[in-house]
Amino acid sequence: MRIGIDMDDTICRTTEIVHDRLAKYSEELNINPLDIMNDEELKKNFFAIYAEDIYSNAEIKRNVKDVLNRLKHKGNEIYIITSRDDDFASSKTTAYEVTKKWLDNNGIEYDKIITSVYRETRAEIVKENKIDLMIDNDPYNFKMITGLGTNCILFDDREKYMLKENYYNNWLEVEKYIERNR
Repeated sequence: MRIGIDMDDTICRTTEIVHDRLAKYSEELNINPLDIMNDEELKKNFFAIYAEDIYSNAEIKRNVKDVLNRLKHKGNEIYIITSRDDDFASSKTTAYEVTKKWLDNNGIEYDKIITSVYRETRAEIVKENKIDLMIDNDPYNFKMITGLGTNCILFDDREKYMLKENYYNNWLEVEKYIERNR
């Protein structure tokens, strides 16, 4: 089975570190954090400064390493499909390099990393790469991917979604789902 997996807030905890760095940056500028995120130029400047720090220091989610490595060792192909983009990375490194380094440092095995995959193109990339199952934390992506006929799991361990079909909040449950549907 070819499994596609979103990176941020699916494999690692990104939102928390973004909020932390955003608070620091907004304090430096004496601006409300929402004003930064709602202004494209301010947001771009924020990520130009902090993207590498955020992506390098995001905390791995519980059980994800063991589950993904077991899935890989059982013959599944693991594709990391992320929105991380070079527009928001420093000139020192690319989104691909930062993502690869993080995955390698955290001992997560994978077959391919695909970066710069935004909401509008996620379902198309999933289809082009013949992904059998996508694991994502964004309900919009879930809707678009399942709309093209690919199985998708909506994953988020913060329990913020009302959807209960194909919704999982821990990696051991994801592994059981995959084993049942092989």
